[in-house]
Amino acid sequence: MTALPTFRKVFAGVPALVLVPLTAVSAAAATQYRTVTDFDAGWLFNYGDASGAGGASYDDGGWRKLSVPHDWSIEGRNPPANPFSQSAPSTGRGGYLPSGIGWYRKHFSLAGVPSGRKVSLEFDGVMANASVYVNGTLIGTHPYGYTSFRYDITAAAKLGGDNVVAVKTDTTSQPASRYYTGAGIYRDVRLITTAPVHVGQWATRVTTPNNNTVHAETTVVNESGSAASVSVQGVLSDPGGAALPAVTTAAKTIAAGASATFAYDVPVSNPRLWDLSSPNLYSLATNVLVGGTAVDDDITSVGIRTLTFNASTGMSLNGKNVKFQGVALHQDFHGLGMAAPQRAVQRRLAQLKALGVNAIRTAHDPPSPAFLELTDRMGFLVLDEFFDVWTQHKYSDVGDYATYFNRTASAPTGTPAVPGASGSVPWYQVDATSVVMRDRNHPSVAMWSTGNEIRDPIATRTPLLTRMVSIAHALDPGRPVTQALFRPGDSGDVTGATRTIVDVFGGNYRPDEVIQAAKTSPARPGLFTEMGTDTSAWPTVRNNAMVTGLFLWTGAAYLGEADGLWPRGESDFGLMDGVGTVRPIGYSWQRTWGAPTTSPPPTGTTANRVLLSPDHSTVSTDVDDVSYVKATVADSSGRVVTGSSAAVTFSVSGPGVLVAVDSGSPVQESFRGSVRKAYQGVAYALVRATGPGTVTVTATSGGLTTGTTTLTGATAPFVPCSGSCD
Repeated sequence: MTALPTFRKVFAGVPALVLVPLTAVSAAAATQYRTVTDFDAGWLFNYGDASGAGGASYDDGGWRKLSVPHDWSIEGRNPPANPFSQSAPSTGRGGYLPSGIGWYRKHFSLAGVPSGRKVSLEFDGVMANASVYVNGTLIGTHPYGYTSFRYDITAAAKLGGDNVVAVKTDTTSQPASRYYTGAGIYRDVRLITTAPVHVGQWATRVTTPNNNTVHAETTVVNESGSAASVSVQGVLSDPGGAALPAVTTAAKTIAAGASATFAYDVPVSNPRLWDLSSPNLYSLATNVLVGGTAVDDDITSVGIRTLTFNASTGMSLNGKNVKFQGVALHQDFHGLGMAAPQRAVQRRLAQLKALGVNAIRTAHDPPSPAFLELTDRMGFLVLDEFFDVWTQHKYSDVGDYATYFNRTASAPTGTPAVPGASGSVPWYQVDATSVVMRDRNHPSVAMWSTGNEIRDPIATRTPLLTRMVSIAHALDPGRPVTQALFRPGDSGDVTGATRTIVDVFGGNYRPDEVIQAAKTSPARPGLFTEMGTDTSAWPTVRNNAMVTGLFLWTGAAYLGEADGLWPRGESDFGLMDGVGTVRPIGYSWQRTWGAPTTSPPPTGTTANRVLLSPDHSTVSTDVDDVSYVKATVADSSGRVVTGSSAAVTFSVSGPGVLVAVDSGSPVQESFRGSVRKAYQGVAYALVRATGPGTVTVTATSGGLTTGTTTLTGATAPFVPCSGSCD
């Protein structure tokens, strides 16, 4: 079997999955194996509420056509009009950007799917309070915008014909966060069909107990009307695509409506390990056999690596001591908002790696699966964080997750059952279960964080923390759990129960308290979960073996957290600005961490031209691709004039389109249209191809020589890189 890439636009089955059209499942998909269809294209969108829009026969003929991922807040109601408003209900904490209701609808055919198949829709993230309808039937609601969910739509779907799915998103309750969250179906969607006997949702767990063994456990669900004799076959392929000998379990009889768990080991000789410099990835195909015949398959990307945490020596990767040289990141990408193409995410990660960064804290919410696929491929460690709030709002943010944290989850939740629970459960347990089960196979995920600077009193926090740690340990026994504690000494965490509940003692901005707690018997490793960007903290990390590293606030500038800063829509944090220009402190950390040194470009004083340079010269029609075309306001020698804020007008001819215009400016200004003021002499046009051929990009600015560059448009899918790239 050939190892298959796991990035989000390619899906595979065993022995082969038929790739199907974006808006219909073809007759060729009438196979005995699972099909996974990219469901991102072909949506219709309406800004604002629309009475009856969940209905099957609703007239959506006047709605806007688009593809998801889509963030309607970053573009506003009437792009390219400026969407920012000083009176926005989101306030400066939400970047002064709009909120409210948005509707999405998509018509699709299931004409090729035979009766008896199970059909599901999986959403990687919808911001927020998603209500999903299929053919007019409300399937479920999901409040948290950062967790994935999968709905079984078999009962509502018409397997022999046309269907419509409608999704209402609602961010009306504001303020909803301390930072920009976006709005809409801002992550990927896929349609999944399986046989009645199939692998459960996120039910495969892969570990590497040693470098010569891949251990797999999976749960198979029997949703047929009769008992079935089921076995599981595992086929592991190495990074070059060569398949290792298959391993098949003994058969088990699974009653109708029941499930069973299977476990097996795959021996690996001469393993190619996953580490920060060589992030080698294997691929495991889990085949479900009924009476010896394959009926379903599940593909899992595998990194063979050993990551250990020790109270005396800290953290080791494959037996070598390593420190988190980390940064915290919010999830917006400036002018792209929350719906960033994979190329943009890859670009940011590559820029951070060039500064010596080897770890990302997903502050303060779970990332997308697509993000973790990149950190797997590029060699980063990840601190995967659950929540920014628990039961108490941090401020007056009445729309934040505290509203839902302890509220009873409505069925169906769209996620697997919470371990150790019976009956109704609160949303926080559902979402914690979702994060751990979905993300636990990523080799880049090093640790879980249950929350950031939680303001609940310790008496409230202790049972909640205990429950979240128990969920994580039950679902993923091998990974430690931490928490980014707020003033741990003052809050009772250093001497109280928190210290012995978490596996790694983490704290923000209080390194001495972290060290004190970590050294107190029984000792445990420590982590500076959040620190300012001053480099003076690094010697403390370096000189204390039990301190596993630090995460700086932040890696890149982000929208929001700007209350009272109007007309600014963001604050000043970041080793880089919002478009990736390295700030002086970024270069300081590059030297501190021993990365190959780079320098800012030379500067000039008198502008006379605009120079254009794309970050890559070929760009695809794939929505996951985008080229950052940099416009530099330069002097006659080509040196950037950092004092220039000249307005730059971009135009595109040939098979290409402007996705956004951008700069590193913190001052609010529309990201849509064709004009952007330079910030410190630089502006960007973000360009995507609309077909094959030569795409010409032009930039003009009053009185300056016009800049021109060309890109080659292509139709091939975007393929993410591995290791250091871009």
